[in-house]
Parts: sequence; structure tokens; C-alpha cells
Amino acid sequence: MTKEQLLDFLQNKRSATAGVASAQQALAADREKLATDKKRFHKTIITFAVLAVVALLFESGAGVVVTCAVIAVGLFAFRYLHYLAPTNEAIQKDQANLQEELANPVYKQEANGFPEKFYNYWDALRLWKLVNENRALDLQAAFNLLETQHYQEDQLAAQEEIKSLQADIAANAHKTAVNSGIAAVSSTISAWNSRK
Repeated sequence: MTKEQLLDFLQNKRSATAGVASAQQALAADREKLATDKKRFHKTIITFAVLAVVALLFESGAGVVVTCAVIAVGLFAFRYLHYLAPTNEAIQKDQANLQEELANPVYKQEANGFPEKFYNYWDALRLWKLVNENRALDLQAAFNLLETQHYQEDQLAAQEEIKSLQADIAANAHKTAVNSGIAAVSSTISAWNSRK
């Protein structure tokens, strides 16, 4: 295959997978929005529910209990009707759209003979760039180079995770050292005061 034929071949893969990539992005964005919406008013709802229970236990009066309970239930209903329900509907539409794109005959046809591991929009784009930039002369070299890049990215992500974990451990060790220093000073002061 010439470079131009290979670029056209990879461009066809990009075109075939673009709809799936778009549907996956929309679904991920709506799922992220749902996670954010679930947290909306969460603390306020819990606070008013706890206040209603406390008011009920201390017999503060029916007015306080009812007011706190109504506010908690009202905020819960408002969150559900204005945030959660529309986002859930959007997620269902996104899932249906994704299934439709995955069932597209062009998507299925272009997948034939192409490694499943690399059959997505972003990998097809990266393969196209590798060939276009003359970093790979044929498809096999492009696959190998992309696989190496994926491996390096995974290693970097693992290193970042380890670095973050080490930073957390160091911060906790520092807090422990500070707390033990405070405890030592406190016990010294207590001992000094008890000697008097």
C-alpha cells in the first residue's frame, strides 16, 4: 500500500468510528453530569432531615418538624424533577444512540480485518498521524508504534498514581509527626503542672 492509500484507509476507519466516538463522549458527559446532580443539595437535604428528626425527638413542636421535613422533601423532589430525571432521560437517549451507532453497517463493515484493540476513533486518528508524519511506513509499523505509545502512557499513569499515593503517605506522616509533637508538648506541660 502506498502512503496515500494507507492514509485513505485510515481516514475511512476514522469516519466509520466517528459516530460511535461522539455517542460515547455524549454518554460520558451525561454520566458525569448525573454524578454532579446527585450531589446537588445533598448536604442541605440531609441537614433539614436531621433537623426534623432532632426536632421530633426533642418535641420542639409540630411546626418545626413539619417545616424541616417539607423543606427536605421539597428539595429532594426539586432535585429529582429538575436535575436527575432529565439527565437520566438524556443518558437513556445517549445509550440508544450509541447502540444505533454500534449497529451501523458501515461501522461493522470497516471493523472487518482491523484489530479490535485499535478500532476506535482516537486510535485511528493516531495511526493516521503516525503514517502522515512518516513515523510509520506501513500499517504494521503504525500498530507497533501505537501499542508502544499505549504502554508508555499506561506506565506514566501508573507512575503518577504511585507519586500521588506517596504524596498522600508523606502528608499523613507529617500530620502524624506534628500531632505526636503536640502530644509530647502537652504531656510535658501536664507533667510540669503536676510537679507544682
